[in-house]
Amino acid sequence: MKNSTTVNTQITPSNFTSHPFGSILQHSESETIATNIMKILSITGNTFRELTYDEYKSERLKDGNFSEREKGYFDKVISYCKSPDSANLFCKDWYKK
Repeated sequence: MKNSTTVNTQITPSNFTSHPFGSILQHSESETIATNIMKILSITGNTFRELTYDEYKSERLKDGNFSEREKGYFDKVISYCKSPDSANLFCKDWYKK
């Protein structure tokens, strides 16, 4: 008998680039940083992976709106941006087909 549970490998960071209103943290700055992380993952291969703060900062500096204050929020949300399942834990309505 085949296992009916399969991982959907079609879900990518680009499915999570809308704003995650109503996240588990209930904090707009954290939600914005999580959105930034997913956008960076989307444009740098569109796969879930460990994103370092240095890479985040480098990509954010390119758009000219970076602030060092983002580091604290990055640390709070990065663990939610490692997989589709963890992103769903951050905000259940974040995923967009």
